[in-house]
Amino acid sequence: MSDENTEAAQQPAPTPDAPAEAAAAAPAPEAAASEPEPAPAPVVRRQSVVMRTGSCDMRVGTGALDQLGNAARIAAGKPSRALLVSAADVAPELTERARRLLVDTGFAVSLASVPAGRATRSIEHVTELYATLAAEHVTADDPIVVIGDADAISLAIFAGATWHMGCPVVAVATTLDAVTDVTVTPRAIDAPAAPDMLVARGNARFMLADPSVFASGELSNGELMGRAVMVAGAVAAGENCFSELAVRAGGVVDAAEDTLVAAILDITKARARVVSSSALAMRQGILYGKAIGRALERALAQQQADPSRYLVDERPGSARLLAEGLRIAARLAAAKQAPDDKLVDFVFTQDGLLEKFGLAEVACVVDPQTLLDCLKAEELARSNRFMLALPLGFGRVRLTSVPDELLLEHLSGWCKSRRKLARRRAREAQTETN
Repeated sequence: MSDENTEAAQQPAPTPDAPAEAAAAAPAPEAAASEPEPAPAPVVRRQSVVMRTGSCDMRVGTGALDQLGNAARIAAGKPSRALLVSAADVAPELTERARRLLVDTGFAVSLASVPAGRATRSIEHVTELYATLAAEHVTADDPIVVIGDADAISLAIFAGATWHMGCPVVAVATTLDAVTDVTVTPRAIDAPAAPDMLVARGNARFMLADPSVFASGELSNGELMGRAVMVAGAVAAGENCFSELAVRAGGVVDAAEDTLVAAILDITKARARVVSSSALAMRQGILYGKAIGRALERALAQQQADPSRYLVDERPGSARLLAEGLRIAARLAAAKQAPDDKLVDFVFTQDGLLEKFGLAEVACVVDPQTLLDCLKAEELARSNRFMLALPLGFGRVRLTSVPDELLLEHLSGWCKSRRKLARRRAREAQTETN
């Protein structure tokens, strides 16, 4: 036997598994080796809002808070010191995270705390914040960084606008209304014996809104107020804006981030156009619903001492009272412009969107004449003319004179319907108790 045949005879015989083993040893195809692609990183959307009081750089989306240090650096020009103002209800972990972001950017950070909620908007708290600014040697080049709700941010904006003729404010919103409302229209400060009377020409230089921070999933007053402001702003901006909001309503309620962020940015831009318009009549649209909402709050406060006149345990927040102001104003406009079928359709369309947003009707007992007196007192404290912002159509909210007889007639109808609602809910509550 030749050497060649001997070598061949010594080779192991192939086994049935040899092809499979060879395939296993071979490099795997590229498609099979690849792993599922990771989910795309959250996108922080940016939008510059230009108003008469200045511009605001909005950054909205998951991860917006991570841009706090960079935003403060841009606002300051050169990092030196920063005053970090935190509302009392802000989680300590959130405040500490913000402090570290500022320190990492090069700021020497001082901390201050202010109350949360409506009580913080007073000249007393502004004075206390002034004292802190002086003690920490904050100059016009140093930013005030504020974390909190709409009221806390409004307080910081007022103090910042009036300190050294203005120092930049960087805001981190913890409620929906802080983003949708305060970005364009910071809330007024209470003077002694004169609520909501002090307004400074200023705005936040940056507004950072992270849904993981402000979208709590709870129907808080801040959440509902944000939705009410969206409705009012959409009506004042025009039919297209209102239609877009109606289409997105489900996503806003479910806190679907893409839809919620898009709605926030569009409404904020629309409200900025209204408040910055060169036409005075157009700027009046920003007042829609506010006067009647304040009057309702005032009338209910006068009657709270008498439980028989307030038949529900729940106390409505300012958001639901604003929504009722929108309802009453829409009905007054329809009556003023009658016969106008388009305005009648508008009334029910707006009602439907308010209901979808969870802004239910307020069950209460209010005397119509008391409500009228409160409404006049609210308006005449701000102007010598008694006129209401009424929606004469989409994009046409105008200050309008309404005869006392027509006004009292509609206020009486509203009070009657809400009294019936209060009694029905009281009966339902009694039945559940029994």
